[in-house]
Amino acid sequence: MPKPNKKPEPTRRDVLRWASAGAITTLFTTSFANYESSWLSVEHHELELPHWDANGFKVAVLADLHVDSVWDAEHTAKAMRLAIAEKPDLIAIPGDFITLGPKPDHALVLKSLEPLHDAKCPVVATLGNHDYDMGGITRVADTINQSAAKLLRNEIFELDGVSIAGIDDGIAEKYDTNFLGKKQFSKSLLALFHEPDYVDFVPTNVSLQLSGHSHGGQVCLPGGIPIHMPRGSKKYYCGFYPDARVPLYVTRGIGTSGPRWRLFCQPEVTILTLKGA
Repeated sequence: MPKPNKKPEPTRRDVLRWASAGAITTLFTTSFANYESSWLSVEHHELELPHWDANGFKVAVLADLHVDSVWDAEHTAKAMRLAIAEKPDLIAIPGDFITLGPKPDHALVLKSLEPLHDAKCPVVATLGNHDYDMGGITRVADTINQSAAKLLRNEIFELDGVSIAGIDDGIAEKYDTNFLGKKQFSKSLLALFHEPDYVDFVPTNVSLQLSGHSHGGQVCLPGGIPIHMPRGSKKYYCGFYPDARVPLYVTRGIGTSGPRWRLFCQPEVTILTLKGA
């Protein structure tokens, strides 16, 4: 009876070949992920909103700056200049100016925001969970207020018939939406709220919520399918959700947390043109 063929043992050359292939694949993936983190995509979307009458209003959204290094500051400043070049009516920054770290460099954050002084439109901002994680929120807020951005913490800003609500961070439990029911606002009511899943707590008189936090997944499978999503963006993580409690747009953001990698998930300068449905 013939003996079954025995699978040959791998030779030392085979092992070296496989190890080399693995190393090359890892190096390519890492290099591509690092490259993609610096490749800013300016994305234009026209959104139809059921409760909106400021037709043609253009808002630039820049979330999740995560300025922790000179590279981050330059990257963020570039994103700011790209947004300004679009000549929006409003620039909105819904949180996470910094990342958790022992010694945040507030001077770098301020430098990253310098281009905003050239903006011909108002700039509004809210705080994110990482801003609170630092334990020095007063310092973060002071840094933002030294820039051209107006920090809104459960407050309203009025702009030519459009009301902009800045809702403070959800994960840090600083949000309070009661102020949205205390007076009559414009039909066109924008809300900045860092974490998108907290849209379930937003009053239905809000026309559109603008959020970040998710980074779109940051490291994704092909097609932008996220591998992991953080708390606060398990349900909504990227793009326009017209059927949420109120219409919601989630931007992939500008920066990164953890390794400076993005895979199949470019950083996004978002330009939204809004009109009534």
